[in-house]
Amino acid sequence: MDEFNRIIEFAMRKDVELYTSMPSGWRRMIGALTAPRGSMWICNGKSHFSGERKTALLVKEDCLG
Repeated sequence: MDEFNRIIEFAMRKDVELYTSMPSGWRRMIGALTAPRGSMWICNGKSHFSGERKTALLVKEDCLG
């Protein structure tokens, strides 16, 4: 659970949304390396140039257990 608390603190400090399950239509950001251990960066799949792109952290299942 300590790892989960570190992920929450990171998300709060960086003002990033945090999910425990993958939102519909979102996908993993391949190559993103700055996510805390036990999480991964995800995005809504919109273009960088559309102004609609959103990113968030997804907590991996093994950290929720």
